[in-house]
Amino acid sequence: MKVIPLGLQCSVPEGIKRANLREYSYPFDWLWCPSETTYNILNILINDGIENALEYMTTGYTYYRYLGNEHYVSVDNITECQMNENSGLGNTHFTINNDYKNKLKIRLERLLRDIKTDENILFLYADAANSYLNYHLDEIEYGIDATEYLLKIYDLIYPLNNNIKIVYFCWNERKRESDIIEYISYDFKNHWFEVSELIKNYLINGFFT
Repeated sequence: MKVIPLGLQCSVPEGIKRANLREYSYPFDWLWCPSETTYNILNILINDGIENALEYMTTGYTYYRYLGNEHYVSVDNITECQMNENSGLGNTHFTINNDYKNKLKIRLERLLRDIKTDENILFLYADAANSYLNYHLDEIEYGIDATEYLLKIYDLIYPLNNNIKIVYFCWNERKRESDIIEYISYDFKNHWFEVSELIKNYLINGFFT
């Protein structure tokens, strides 16, 4: 079983890590990646190849300044926070340089290889922690419902590997019945800081029991 983060933010790889199920790194680890952008990257990776996906993920960035509580504003000077204002893809843990590109290429190769095997894959996606204060980047809306693009991701990958499952850790009001996506909901107003713990507990006590 491969457990693979799809976004939106660092709570997903952190939860997998806390559950001791993080086997190795994947392209969406420790990034901000809205569901539409995740779908676009996977579509490019599967249909156009690794080099094109790598270029999409590492070009078009501008610099941002951190204001606190995951609130960022664009600036004209070089900072450690690099974001793509068109895709919403954000990198605040790594500098986008040749070393990072080489690591990201390996992660893309690994993801494509795993997708094309018959291995069971559990894909995880989590909403932004808090729509009021957290994850605000200029006019980019990080708090959208990810269902539409998670379904598109399923349709994209299923013909290559039908041993896949998608779990969406979402705000309570977004939970619904689905034969394709499993919804695990939480009250983001009061428990946004517990998302990685929720993911860990699901992996330890829910999915693998």
